Amino acid sequence: MKIRVLWAGKTKKTYFRSAIDDYSERIRKFVSLEIVEAREESLSDHQRARRLRAEGRLLAARKQARTTVLLDSAGKMLTSEEFAKWLENVRGDVDFLVGGPAGLETDDASLKLSFGRMTLPHELARVLLLEQIFRALTIQHRIPYHK
Repeated sequence: MKIRVLWAGKTKKTYFRSAIDDYSERIRKFVSLEIVEAREESLSDHQRARRLRAEGRLLAARKQARTTVLLDSAGKMLTSEEFAKWLENVRGDVDFLVGGPAGLETDDASLKLSFGRMTLPHELARVLLLEQIFRALTIQHRIPYHK
């Protein structure tokens, strides 16, 4: 299995970058991981719809896996154990899509995943996603990180 995480824009905050690097290294002990940073649109907030479409197209063009997970506050909420089981049942590679500050619009997702109804900074959502992927892998391999 190869996991690819695609997001719009670079991670600017050093503490988020440090956490991303840490979890990426941990994940790579289990599976192949690639992080793809697509260009972030510089359109203003009043052009939000255009920005969502543009970033969605950029990320969609870079997808490779048949299974796609979109982070979406209106998506399905799973426990860590449920997410681990879901990931274990995926056949082949999986691409995770994380939107930028304005979010992300795409209709082409195998799973829309939510970390809750609260809005999170997009850079923090990246860290949370990687932590949950790592947690899922430790659950699958029965490594005592989860509890």
